[in-house]
Amino acid sequence: MTKMVLVRRPAIVSSILAPVFFVGGTFIAEAMSPAFNPIKQTISELAALDAPTHLFVTVLFVMTGICHLTTALYATGIGLPGRVAIFIAGLTTFAVAIFPLPTAAGSTVEHRISAMIGFVLLAIWPVLGMRISKKYPWLLRPWGAVFGTAILGFFCFWFLGVWSDLSQPNIGLVERFAADLESAWPAVVVVALWVRSRRDHRAIPAD
Repeated sequence: MTKMVLVRRPAIVSSILAPVFFVGGTFIAEAMSPAFNPIKQTISELAALDAPTHLFVTVLFVMTGICHLTTALYATGIGLPGRVAIFIAGLTTFAVAIFPLPTAAGSTVEHRISAMIGFVLLAIWPVLGMRISKKYPWLLRPWGAVFGTAILGFFCFWFLGVWSDLSQPNIGLVERFAADLESAWPAVVVVALWVRSRRDHRAIPAD
């Protein structure tokens, strides 16, 4: 019997590294900027052209984008539309780095559009990557995929609603809930694929 490849090693590494770079790197950047308020200020402000952490956070964005591209290419158990969504989200992460905020208090159309597209794609990819067969883990089957998108979508659109009014006092906090969860969810699904793949491998009798 031929074993179905659900996920390849590069996707396991990249999906885990994405939140390490994004979440962990953000905390480091905040520690490097004592005046930064993570409740009231957005992550993009850490990468603003006038921010002392501009280069560091820009590199984090690029590394996170590379991780998303790699996950999309090698997490073959995810349905193709979902993988395409993750891949494009990786490209938009590059765009966020290419079009930084001019100042911590400023913004650009390019930056906002890139960030918005990335947020939405990273929220809806689970339902786009849905699988029907019971050969796949629950998180990729209909109820699991809908659950994933419902959770991610709730935080995504909560943030986008808050983001529409930059005077909101908790914009940074809401963004962290959304962005950190979105960066980590591919890893959750990839690990589930790896566990299922290992289980199926043990179940295949030796020739």
